[in-house]
Amino acid sequence: AFGRVNGYKINPNQELIAIGVTNTLGTIFHAYPATGSFSRSALKLKSGVRTPLAGIFTAMVVIVALYGLTPAFYWIPSAGLSAVIIHAVADLVASPSQAFSYWRVSPLEFLIWLAAVLVTVFSSIENGIYISISASFALLLVRVAHPRGYFLGKVTLTRNSTESREVFVPLRKDGVTNQYVKV
Repeated sequence: AFGRVNGYKINPNQELIAIGVTNTLGTIFHAYPATGSFSRSALKLKSGVRTPLAGIFTAMVVIVALYGLTPAFYWIPSAGLSAVIIHAVADLVASPSQAFSYWRVSPLEFLIWLAAVLVTVFSSIENGIYISISASFALLLVRVAHPRGYFLGKVTLTRNSTESREVFVPLRKDGVTNQYVKV
């Protein structure tokens, strides 16, 4: 999403390797597991950050906040903090035209996406993940059980009784799809 907004290419392997190394080394020092911070990256994008050097300033602000301003955070309502994060992430949410393009590509998968979003918003993230995975798996099983396609029949075509060739044409239950070709 950030690559699309800023116009650069992402190497997913690099991020997965970095998170894996961080979690592997973190187990030695009894650290918390690391994950990608989508909301923190969105806040930095809104603030105009363009280089990784901003992480040093972010770390300094976090240290000062943890050790010096913790009592002041008690009075900030959670809704206010949530509004800051929601405002920063709002640009990364799919626009209506993009959602309509999802509908045009695959209406069933769009409905699964919409159900996952609604369940996540009104229930919990875990329930949204469970719903989307189980519905996608059910759709996969239906598509595997009823594949689209045709059986092909081999037909020999002759022209002027000297030229002949064999072609494959799609068959239906009642015969060939082209009524002028005799099998």
